[in-house]
Amino acid sequence: MTATLCCRNLTEITLMNLRPFRHPLFVTPLSLSLVVMSFTPRAMGWGGKGHEMQARTAIKALPPEMPAFFRDAEEEMAFLISEPDRWRTSEQPGLSETTGVNHTFKWELAPKPLPANRHLFLMTLARDKTIDPANRNAVRDFGTGPYGIQEWAEMLTGAFRRWRAMEEKTPAEIARKRMHEKSILFMAGVLGHWVTDLSQPIHASIHVHGWHPSVPNPHGYTGPAKDPHGRYESTYVERVIELADVTALVDRQPRLVGDWLREAEKYIAATNTHVEQVYIWDKQAPWGSGKEPAEAKPFTAARLADGARMCRDVWYTAWIRSGQPVPKYEARPTGK
Repeated sequence: MTATLCCRNLTEITLMNLRPFRHPLFVTPLSLSLVVMSFTPRAMGWGGKGHEMQARTAIKALPPEMPAFFRDAEEEMAFLISEPDRWRTSEQPGLSETTGVNHTFKWELAPKPLPANRHLFLMTLARDKTIDPANRNAVRDFGTGPYGIQEWAEMLTGAFRRWRAMEEKTPAEIARKRMHEKSILFMAGVLGHWVTDLSQPIHASIHVHGWHPSVPNPHGYTGPAKDPHGRYESTYVERVIELADVTALVDRQPRLVGDWLREAEKYIAATNTHVEQVYIWDKQAPWGSGKEPAEAKPFTAARLADGARMCRDVWYTAWIRSGQPVPKYEARPTGK
């Protein structure tokens, strides 16, 4: 996504009658627009338009048992789902380093099944020498996307549970609950970003920025020097895919997902099966050239729909779980 595209998408969203939305972690839409202008161009899953379409599709597909404040937050979620991409400016190097890892995941190299949490995962990579300790970007380059989903889904579930318990008998209680609703939307937007990023095939692969040199390339797919990442997820999607193409592929029958990490694992594995197709078409007619094959449109709309559907299901599951008994805490034995 280029800085110009970021700014244009933010402007469009800000002008769409967005209801006032303030949060202690936020800056205003105007100041966000100014900050985004300092973006160093980086590939960001699906670009602004793709993420916005996924958020709108997911919201539209929610069932009536979800709280009204959440179901009515289409404009807010269309804006908030791109929040993590706004954490990647030149003035936020620490934040970019620690949260940037959640945008991608090198599925082909990951230990399977995935270790139970982020720290165990990183320890496993280090123990197995999957990452090079001399490479200061090793963790960021590998990605921790499924753990971003796990952690923020847990966070959203707890927030929904607290919302259920909040009283609304006094003006102060009412004000606190409205504020908590804004916090919930923020969490759901960030979670939605981690989920939808990993429906972009090459975000779930070692081939995230061109066909990786360590992998045989007998077909001559595009390498890092001509990285197709941004040309596919931003340039192509911006020009060819519309909201109706995505919403048409997502029904209104939400699915209760299982263990957050195991569901993320299955979801990423499924996304990874589409990686080579992105490179096949890029070789035939480069993404962004305007000469892409007609089949690329339904393929890409389906990938966007996969992300929107999973996002809807994760939001819905967090809501349902928040009404169930709190799971019993089981202390993990030392060293495991």
